[in-house]
Amino acid sequence: MKIQSRPTRKLAILTTCLLGIGFAASADDQPERPGGPVNGDNPNIGIKYDEKQGLNVTPFSAELLGLKMADVDESEIVSTLTLQAQIYDNPGAGTAHASAWLPEDEAKLLQPGQAVQLGGNRAGEITSISDKMNGQAEVLLSIADPSGELKVGKFLSGELAISSDGPVTVVPEDAIIHSAEGAFAYVDNGGWTVRTPVEVGAVAGGKAEIIDGIYFGDRIVTHPVMSLWMAELQLLKTGKACTCAH
Repeated sequence: MKIQSRPTRKLAILTTCLLGIGFAASADDQPERPGGPVNGDNPNIGIKYDEKQGLNVTPFSAELLGLKMADVDESEIVSTLTLQAQIYDNPGAGTAHASAWLPEDEAKLLQPGQAVQLGGNRAGEITSISDKMNGQAEVLLSIADPSGELKVGKFLSGELAISSDGPVTVVPEDAIIHSAEGAFAYVDNGGWTVRTPVEVGAVAGGKAEIIDGIYFGDRIVTHPVMSLWMAELQLLKTGKACTCAH
């Protein structure tokens, strides 16, 4: 599971409520509480769950949580791919040759002629990409070595910049939760929020590419997704609405 940032004091007020732990907060920390009953039967307080519609966060609880939403956008994204290359040949003509193995889904993003920045401020270039074997592909590199320092067997770390092929669907990286069940985001569903499985692609600069699951124009929760997940787990376990009456 991806580790999320620690909840703020306001978030803790609600999340500790979910766990059945009392939490005393000062009046300055909380928005004005709606009038009426507070022992689980006030429709203005708390979070409700419906199997089809998802979570419903009341305005009071949304303010307490600092709930934020954003529209799903489209933009280009540039990510960094890392590799470990081993020198297998150096004829002493100013160029050494190296081999690196990458997972098939990473290797398919590369192409011959692509530049590689290697350790020691060395410039390299992809010369070929082999057929896939057992989910791996061999990437062959040529590396500038005018002084002949790169000996056969030596390993070098390398980085490549991978640009998306035009604009792609992107969301803030923090809007995605990674769990044993896979990655998901909370998507607006007419006032409710539905936990929706997503397939994540490249991640860079605080943005995550979404390959499948949500689309441009959708509206998603960007904060605090971990607290919503905790709420959903608690509601699924108890079958009762969480009321933040502490």
